[in-house]
Amino acid sequence: MFREETVEELSDGKLYTANDLVRIGTNDCHGCTDCCKMGPVIVLDPLDAFELNRFLPQRFHELAGKTVEFKVIDGLILPILKLVPAPESVGADGSAASAGSSERTGAAASAGSSERTGSADAAGLADQAGSAASVGSSEPAGFTDPAEPMVCPYLGQDGRCSIHEFRPGICRMYPLGRSWENGDFHYILQVNECTHCTGTKIKVKKWLGIPNLGAYEDFCRSWHGLLERVRHLLEGENPAGSFYQQVCTYLLRQFYLCDWDVDDFYTTFEERRKDALSYLGFATL
Repeated sequence: MFREETVEELSDGKLYTANDLVRIGTNDCHGCTDCCKMGPVIVLDPLDAFELNRFLPQRFHELAGKTVEFKVIDGLILPILKLVPAPESVGADGSAASAGSSERTGAAASAGSSERTGSADAAGLADQAGSAASVGSSEPAGFTDPAEPMVCPYLGQDGRCSIHEFRPGICRMYPLGRSWENGDFHYILQVNECTHCTGTKIKVKKWLGIPNLGAYEDFCRSWHGLLERVRHLLEGENPAGSFYQQVCTYLLRQFYLCDWDVDDFYTTFEERRKDALSYLGFATL
């Protein structure tokens, strides 16, 4: 999600690469959960959908309405993590009221069937998501009632992330962000974000902990570039109009609600990206 502030306002004013050292150490996370209940929108990209699809018993489209919802973000209908009321056992300081195990909330915690449904359900959901998001609010999700703070649906009752191993890319970066210019990006250190940063220097690529980081960064550039072209295509279009709905529904089907039971995400994504460029009438890059 784009921010209106300048890099100087958002960050320490420096631009970083994956090999740079940044003062982002937290002396190991103590589970304050501040970053899980601050309210910013966690927009999911196709790799996030792939990872959730791979590690959770449900397919990505089965999470809709439970831990995932669709919103108009920067002019496009995209999936985000759906904030939920805080688990009762997580105190205001993030401490657990009991020593119970980390229980997954939302769809992941349910004891329902883990049987995966077919593509027809996903196609229907894409249509529903397009219709719902187009008439819904484009405001970021956040606190709706100060008396009932909203948190990430995957925040466990012990104050820990229950999907930490395959958490979304935005969560992996935090408190880092990306600053984009001319189709490429640098990492930035956002100020006034993490409340427990000690200032210990850590290399960006170690902080991210993403295997094959070069391929991941290439994916980020490709995905960002595609979304930019689609935004330009839809500029001035009525979100309730048929063309806007058709394009956004296609993106959801092609990159989120499709079958992600593949071994090589990056190769499959690139194939689907090229198909999308052709479908949308763009030159293949």
